[in-house]
Amino acid sequence: MPNKLNHLHIKNFRSLADVFIKTDTLNILFGPNGAGKSTFLDTIWFIRDCAIRGVDLASSFRDHGIGILWDGASETDNILIEIEDESTKYEVTFGFSSGRIESFVGEKLTNKINNNLLINRTIGSDKATFYHLGIGKDESIINLREPEKLALTSYVGFGTGDPTALELDKFLRLARFYHLRGLSLFRLRRYGSESEPGDRLQDGCENLWSVLRNLHDRQAVDERYKTIINFMRESFPAFDGLYFEQTGRNTVYANFLDKRRRKPIQASGVSDGHLQMLINLTALFSEKPNGYSLILLDEPEISLHPWALAVFAKAVKLATEKWNKQVFISTHSPVLISQFEPKNILAAELDADGQTIMKRVSEIPEIQDLLEDYATGSLYMAEMIAPQSKSASEDSN
Repeated sequence: MPNKLNHLHIKNFRSLADVFIKTDTLNILFGPNGAGKSTFLDTIWFIRDCAIRGVDLASSFRDHGIGILWDGASETDNILIEIEDESTKYEVTFGFSSGRIESFVGEKLTNKINNNLLINRTIGSDKATFYHLGIGKDESIINLREPEKLALTSYVGFGTGDPTALELDKFLRLARFYHLRGLSLFRLRRYGSESEPGDRLQDGCENLWSVLRNLHDRQAVDERYKTIINFMRESFPAFDGLYFEQTGRNTVYANFLDKRRRKPIQASGVSDGHLQMLINLTALFSEKPNGYSLILLDEPEISLHPWALAVFAKAVKLATEKWNKQVFISTHSPVLISQFEPKNILAAELDADGQTIMKRVSEIPEIQDLLEDYATGSLYMAEMIAPQSKSASEDSN
C-alpha cells in the first residue's frame, strides 16, 4: 500500500485532551455516547478542511471553535493535531482569541526520511519559513499570500519543494468523510441526483445515482460497479441490479430490480437498508483502487440487518486489503464490531476527568482470556468493555 496515515496525536480537541494512536489500515472505533469517537474522526477531517477550504471556513463549520477547547484546558492552551504518514510528520497548532480559533495557525512539517524541517510557522504569523525549496537557498522566509490558509498549501504551490510535502497534501485531499446518520435520503428518493461526470461520492451522498451510472457505463473496463452490485446481491438475496434513467435535462434516477417483482422498484419505494448499504459500498469502491484514499465512516450500520452488516464488514476488508483504502469506522453495533479482529478495534471511554482514553482491544489485558471464547461485540453488550451504564469515576471506586 502507498502512503497512509500511521500516527495521530491530538491535544485539547473537545474530550480528546491528549490522545496518541498508532493507526492501522483498518480502524474500528466503539464506545459509549460522547466518548469521542466521532470527534476523533473529525480531527482528521478538520485538517483536511483547513487544507482545502482554509482555516476560517473549516472553523466556522465548527462554530468558529466556540466550546471546542477541552474543558480541562487553560485559557492559554492551544489545540494540537499532529498527523504522520509514511514519510512526513505534520503538526498544526490552533490558537484562540476571544474564545474563537485564530485564522493564522502554527505549522511544522518534517521529512521523516532525512529529518529536514520543511515548514515552520508560529501561531498568529502571516509568514512561514520554507526549507529546501530548490531555489538556491536552504531556507526562505515567505510572506504568505493567503495566511488564513495552511502554509502547506503555499509550499506545495511553489512546485519546487520536497516531494514528501506534495504526497501529504495529496493524502489530505483524498480523504472522504461520511456522516451516515445525518444523511437525508429524501432527496435521493424524490428527486434523484444531478447528472455530472466523475466517480467521487460527495460528502452528503446526493450524487449517488450519477456516480453509479458513470461506473455502470465503465464496467467493461474496470470492476468497480460489478464489485458494488455483487456485494448488494450478497446482502439482499432478492436484489438483482439497478436500472438508471435520465428523468430531466440534468437529473439521473435509479430503479431497483428485484427477483420477486415483475417491474423495477423506484428508489422511493425501497427500504432505507438498501439505500444505506448502497451508499456504504459506493463510498468504499467508487474511486479507483490503484490510488490511496482515506475513508471515514460514522455509523454505517444504520438500518442494516445483521446479515448485511456481516457482508459490509467483508467489503471493508476487501477495500483495505486489495483496493488501497485506509478505513476508519465509528460504530455502536456489536454485530459489526464482532466481524473484525481485536487488533483492528479501538475502545473509547471517558475517564473521571472527562477526557477520552482509547485502547486497542488486543491490548486490554483484563479481557484477553475472554476474547478466546467471546466476540468483542458480545463483551461490549455485556459491558465488559467501554461500559455506558456506569461512569469511569464509579469504576475507580
